[in-house]
Amino acid sequence: MSDIRNKYLIFSIEDEHYAIPITKVQEVIRYVPITSLHETSNFLKGVINLRGRIIPVVDMRLKFGLQEKEYTDRTVFIIVEILGAKDLYHIGLAVDSVRDVVEIDQDKIEKTPEVGFKFKSKYLYGIVQLGESMVMILNLDSLLTTDEVVEIKENVGNI
Repeated sequence: MSDIRNKYLIFSIEDEHYAIPITKVQEVIRYVPITSLHETSNFLKGVINLRGRIIPVVDMRLKFGLQEKEYTDRTVFIIVEILGAKDLYHIGLAVDSVRDVVEIDQDKIEKTPEVGFKFKSKYLYGIVQLGESMVMILNLDSLLTTDEVVEIKENVGNI
């Protein structure tokens, strides 16, 4: 058994549970109004002003090909760091709910099976069984393609 345990933030989209390394999380905030951006990818909902910083917001439902859901006061934004080709970027992930922070043994994480995960497998680091739930661990640095990072940077820079 491995002694390596890492902390992860667990969140939900629809009935699926996801985890991201807590070291990538800057903060978790409740819904705040978004300023829309035009002529962008459908998953890039716009930007928020977080204490003077402009943060682009990615709707994880749309990023994963799920049906759009109207934002409510229960919608949560997870502000994370993503490593781009040259820089570190801060983006907000719009998710349905945040569940918990848990420690996961590194040796409990299974590689993602290619069958049944369609396009999501390129964003996934692995999968782990936590109690009754299967939790997909995201690789945040592969969540956005280089072109998508450039698009966000260009659009946010023009505000």
